[in-house]
Amino acid sequence: MSSFPRAARLAAVLALAVSGVFLPTVVEAAPVARSATAGVAAVQPRVVPGRVLVPAASVQRRRAAIVFDKDPARPFRSRVLWRSWTRAGAGAPWKLVEEVAWRAGSGTGPRGTDSCVRNEGWLPDGDYSFVQQDQRDGNYIDGRVFQLEDKRCRNGTPRQSLFIHSEQTVTNGQCRDTRGDQRCRWEVPMYNDYRSAGCIKMSPGDLAALTRRFHRYYDAGVRYPTSTVKVRVTG
Repeated sequence: MSSFPRAARLAAVLALAVSGVFLPTVVEAAPVARSATAGVAAVQPRVVPGRVLVPAASVQRRRAAIVFDKDPARPFRSRVLWRSWTRAGAGAPWKLVEEVAWRAGSGTGPRGTDSCVRNEGWLPDGDYSFVQQDQRDGNYIDGRVFQLEDKRCRNGTPRQSLFIHSEQTVTNGQCRDTRGDQRCRWEVPMYNDYRSAGCIKMSPGDLAALTRRFHRYYDAGVRYPTSTVKVRVTG
């Protein structure tokens, strides 16, 4: 590589371009991590002899949503859906390209469908940002999780520690079968493990399937804007 200072080289290129002398243009671009550009198409700068035109902002070409569709009549037979869309470019319509649904549950006890009852009712309706983790090591919730942002319900009661999760070990396995309902072992139908203290519960296999779809486009440990991917609670 030439030892000629970069600033001086750039000045020389500009001077020659102004004088009408053609020089091949070289565009240098730093690599960008996938987590920062998931769902965004790469935009290549247009090259014109003697100058570089700075490209317009990248166009988001993919978005996704995890939807918790509540069933008030059967709370433990509600659904979680994965939906993803693509579009051809800015201004083009979004096209639904995938939709998959699994059984899910939320809430527990007689007030399980009241979203303003902390540690008992299911989640308030609305859109949530979240951070996905592959091996969470918590006091009660372990393994694969989607940790949602806090939200206030209709009367202002704060709802916190909201997850999409299952019952499994930190490494996403199953703990030993012992007497009683184990928090790290999926035991349906012996126990109704779709119950939760306000979170969203899925079976380990279904949660793994959801996570695989999420990881096709997005990374663990990243809080993406809701315009890119979000959890939506409805019903």
